[in-house]
Amino acid sequence: MERRLLSAAARLFAERGFHRAGIRDVAQAARVSIGTVYHYFRSKEAILECLLRGEIERRRRFLDELRARGEPLEAQIRAIMAEHFALFRERKDVARLIRREWLDPTPGLHVKTQRIYDEGAGYLAQVIEEGIAAGKIQPCDPVLTAYAMLGAVEAVALRLSASGKSAARVADQAAQELTAFLWSGLCPTT
Repeated sequence: MERRLLSAAARLFAERGFHRAGIRDVAQAARVSIGTVYHYFRSKEAILECLLRGEIERRRRFLDELRARGEPLEAQIRAIMAEHFALFRERKDVARLIRREWLDPTPGLHVKTQRIYDEGAGYLAQVIEEGIAAGKIQPCDPVLTAYAMLGAVEAVALRLSASGKSAARVADQAAQELTAFLWSGLCPTT
């Protein structure tokens, strides 16, 4: 039931915005009573926090598993890109909700939204630092470079939120093309 409520809330918050969707709307979308919603969540903010926390945990597990595999740096970057774009295909409502919260954060929860980006950037910065130390990535500021890479990803992801043939083509090629583009900028010049 909790998953059903979260799914309905993610869809509503992404479509209408957090402030325009109420607990009654979540209950109607999930086809349950308001009491059922309150049985699982004390407030609308608690639902949003649960959605954000769930995404933070999911990404943390992914990054931990990726790190444990010990793949080459380019493969790690490709996997990060693929995982990011998979979110847009597999859980569009959550992706839209996170984007909405990033651009117009709900007071009191903006810190949690920021953590999603900071954790991803932190992991990417570690990968970049390791690459610099190994001589596989040219010297740069790892944190600034990580955020620049995520900015490129977000620009492409914005295009994915549209529809049509162009968006479908971008979705199919985004991870591979962006990895090649970003990797070419990271490699030391000879």
